[in-house]
Amino acid sequence: MEEERKINVSKVIITVISAIILILIIVLLTRVLTNQKQAAEYNVSESKTSTENVWKIKSADEINTNEAVSNKTENTVTENIVANNVVVENTVSQNTLPENTANGNETNANTTEQNNTSENIVANSNQTTNQKTTTNTKVDDKKSNNGVIWLTFDDGPSSTITPKVLDILKKENVKATFFVLNYSSANEHLIKRIVAEGHTIGIHGYSHEYSKIYKSKETFMNNVYSLQDKIYKSTGVKSMYIRFPGGSSNTVSRHYCKGIMTELTKEVLSKGFRYYDWNISSGDAGGAKNAKAVYKNVTKNLSKKRGNLVLCHDIHQKTLEALPDIIKYAKKEGYTFARIDDNTPMYAQHVNN
Repeated sequence: MEEERKINVSKVIITVISAIILILIIVLLTRVLTNQKQAAEYNVSESKTSTENVWKIKSADEINTNEAVSNKTENTVTENIVANNVVVENTVSQNTLPENTANGNETNANTTEQNNTSENIVANSNQTTNQKTTTNTKVDDKKSNNGVIWLTFDDGPSSTITPKVLDILKKENVKATFFVLNYSSANEHLIKRIVAEGHTIGIHGYSHEYSKIYKSKETFMNNVYSLQDKIYKSTGVKSMYIRFPGGSSNTVSRHYCKGIMTELTKEVLSKGFRYYDWNISSGDAGGAKNAKAVYKNVTKNLSKKRGNLVLCHDIHQKTLEALPDIIKYAKKEGYTFARIDDNTPMYAQHVNN
């Protein structure tokens, strides 16, 4: 009898243990399947987001990723090309290629160095993810500009990258344009060198902080005049060429002052300035992850049927590495290089605020 009782107890224990093990197995399998499903959903979401960003071109300096996604169905962007003070509406076809864009929108370039200003160009995905890298712009400027390339560099000077960019340009006998930010006394020699070596010095802004510069017309113009005065003291050159942080088409400015870009584009012209956007972006502040991508973004969009105003940033190693090959390719294909001057058509994108 005792023997039979022990056998029954053992059976119960074994049954309980088996049930516990079975439950644990079911729980583990459920978790594994759930994790796999979530991972799959995440990958699909990432892929979808990537595709959406391809279609929305944003200004290389700024722009809101949320706005880019909400407008993902836009496959064309209207761009105003101001040539010899005549505004001509042109359609920009966007290719399905890694961009931010942003209307190339240039910007938020993970600034490794903000030249002696305590304001770093904060690299945030709102601006770089959607940088415009491809724009097949139909430009109706003078035929004499067909096949001309204007290389432009924003956000410098950088104590490490800018000198090497200048070395390459000097070696290749190519003139370019630098839209600079506030610079330290340690980098003042680079501003002087840019001018001394025959390049054009342009104004990107004393500050690059959107919340400050786009607060009002007065704050933006003070931002321009402060840097203009500093450049003049350093070089004796009174720069009258501007590139708006984020480009004239930026929408991030809406967060700080509605309609500010409409006001500013008129204001700077009334004060004798000329502002320049671009019709080709290297993507170095956004989607281009390496020198090969920067090279491809530029060379595949060059055209001999128009002028080519190229957006780059002289603060990235990948841009520096791509530059010699870009120049060699362009020369081999029969393109010519020029710096921005008073005869350069004013390429201006459509104002969105």
